Amino acid sequence: MARLIAEIGGSSSRWAVLLDGRDPLVLPRPGDAMPGFNPLSGDAEAFAQGIVARFQAAAPGALSAAVVEAYGAGCGSAERAAVMESALRQIWPSAAITVRTDLEGAARGLMGAAQGLVVILGTGANVGWYDGAAVHQMVPSLGYILGDEGSGADIGRTLLQDAFYRRMPEEVRVALFGHGGPDLGTVLHEVYRSPFPSKALAAHAGRLSGMTEVPYVRELITARFQAFIEAFKPFHPLEQRERVHATGSVAWGFRDILANCLLDHGMELVAVERDPLNGLVRWHRQSPGQHRQGPR
Repeated sequence: MARLIAEIGGSSSRWAVLLDGRDPLVLPRPGDAMPGFNPLSGDAEAFAQGIVARFQAAAPGALSAAVVEAYGAGCGSAERAAVMESALRQIWPSAAITVRTDLEGAARGLMGAAQGLVVILGTGANVGWYDGAAVHQMVPSLGYILGDEGSGADIGRTLLQDAFYRRMPEEVRVALFGHGGPDLGTVLHEVYRSPFPSKALAAHAGRLSGMTEVPYVRELITARFQAFIEAFKPFHPLEQRERVHATGSVAWGFRDILANCLLDHGMELVAVERDPLNGLVRWHRQSPGQHRQGPR
C-alpha cells in the first residue's frame, strides 16, 4: 500500500509517494503543477478533482494509499485542519489522514530534531520557533490583506502600487510591464475577481527574478523583508532567532537578500530550501510508527 506525504500550499502542492523498498516518487514532475488548497478560501471539489486527475495520469496506485500525511497552509486551527481533511477525504475516503500546519512541515523538513526559527516565505508568510519536537507560533497569522510582510503577495502588491503611482524608475516599469503596462483593468480583474487574489499578486513578484542587481528591485525586496523581520522580532527573544531556517519560493529566489537582512538584526540564515518535501520524507522514514496517529 502506498503512503503519501503532501505539502499543500494555497496555489500548488507537492507529493511524495512512498512504497516499501522503493525510492519515493515525487510529484509534480518538472514543468508540471498540481493544484493547492487553502481551507480559508479554496474550492475543495476543484482541488480534489485536480489531484485525482494528476495521480491518474502519473501514479494511479497513489489513489489507494492507506496513509496520507498532509502539511497545509491555513491549517493553524482545528476547524481549518478539518476542512483540509474533508477535502482530502474526497480522494481517500478510507485512508488514515493526518493534517498538520505547513509551518510544522517546514520545521520537520528543514531541521529534523534541531532547534531554531523556521520561516516560510512563498505566496504567504509564516514564522515560528521549533524546539526540536513542536512548533511554537507566537506571531498572529493575519493573511495577505493585513499581514504576510515579505511574501510574494506583499512584494507583488508593493510592486504594482509603485508601477501605477509612478514610484519606480521608468526603465524598470517598461522592462517589467512593457510600454503600455501594467494595464489597470486587467490587474484589478486579476486581484479583485480572482478566486486566488494572493496568488495573482504573488505572480507579479516572480517578475523580479533575475533582476536583483537593479537598485530599485533590491531596495523593494529589502524593504519588504525588513518589514517581515520587524513584525516577528518582538515575539521571539534573541536566543530563539539567532539561527533561521527558511523555505518557500520567495525565500529561495531572494535568499541572498534575505540573509543580509537577517544579519542586520543579528540573525544567521543557516539553511534555505525551495520546499521541505525531501526533508519531510527523511523525517517520516526515520521513525514512521510515531506519526501514524490518525486525523488531527
